[in-house]
Amino acid sequence: MSESVECSELPSELLVPIGKGLDTRIEILRFRGVCKSWRSAISCSDFIPRFPLKFPNPFPPPRLRRRRSLDWLAISHDEVDHLHQQPICLLHETILYRLTPSASSDKGWLIKVEDCKMHLLDPHRERYESESPSILPNNFVLLDYGTVELTRAHTLEIQSLIPIGRVNKVVMFNDCHVFVVYRDGKLCHAKCGDESLTCLGEMGLEFDDVIVYEGQVYVVDRFGICWWIKINDSTLDLVKLWNPCGSDCRKTQKHLLESDGTIYIVDRQLDREWRGRHYACVVGFKVYKKNECGGEWVLEESLGDRAFILRSDCSLSVSTREFFGYEGNCIYFTQQNQIHVFNLENNSITNADLNEDKVYIQTALKGNSSNPLFDNC
Repeated sequence: MSESVECSELPSELLVPIGKGLDTRIEILRFRGVCKSWRSAISCSDFIPRFPLKFPNPFPPPRLRRRRSLDWLAISHDEVDHLHQQPICLLHETILYRLTPSASSDKGWLIKVEDCKMHLLDPHRERYESESPSILPNNFVLLDYGTVELTRAHTLEIQSLIPIGRVNKVVMFNDCHVFVVYRDGKLCHAKCGDESLTCLGEMGLEFDDVIVYEGQVYVVDRFGICWWIKINDSTLDLVKLWNPCGSDCRKTQKHLLESDGTIYIVDRQLDREWRGRHYACVVGFKVYKKNECGGEWVLEESLGDRAFILRSDCSLSVSTREFFGYEGNCIYFTQQNQIHVFNLENNSITNADLNEDKVYIQTALKGNSSNPLFDNC
């Protein structure tokens, strides 16, 4: 039997390829924090973040009939075309982690890191704001805590000189295929490096959400019908899988979510038709669980100790036994930039005041070391 070797004595010929295979900044920092030899094996400057990526403009220049509505700008049609050709579209990636005080701790916090930059933020925020402070104290030491990657989410940032449409959801599959659900229900696809997006589905189909589940891509339409996106070598096909669930009323919005290995549809019920409108008030939710024995959906009366979090970039399920700050059998959602909580037991909707949770996190994460989180690398 060969003798064991201390990690500090591993040869650089082994450490260098391991370090170069890491794809997130947190992994780089944890690798460099093991010991001096590991730190010298790879520099943070060697790490080139993949995101943000350039992405095709999902809102190409309008046709002549649409241009006429821009006459109030007092510019020519050629100048309008120029404005529409200028938008820069970037694909961003957010990684959500479970942060625990130690590797053996039972409970932790839900945090997120965007574009491989060490912005550790309130995960309820829909997007990063540079002026928003981090919820973590300055003397936070990453190596004192355990991190578990939960999921990756993607968003599009469109820098345009004139008003454009809106995108509901973006999903990346196999680091190559990107699927986009528009606010009007249109479903489009592009590969990394493509110059334009391709629409999927028949005319008139309106989709609400898209998800990667068990290594496959699924979408749900406004009727609650789930479709499998079959990815072939050169084509994409929509295959109808499961029977509809929930209401087909235009006053609902469907969300796809995975919880404990099972796929769910969360039916968001609104006070008015939401497509084409800036605001519709939530009046309730219905939750449907996929029946493992067939193509039927079963109305779920209780989520037990789990909480569902509905975000614009992804939706996820957390256990109250594993995370601080969440109540079981509840759905957390955003409305008019405010976090609300829907309780399935009594169908009540209340505001979620996260300020107390932030203060608690800051107090709990204070360490004795003065070493900064970012490693100054």
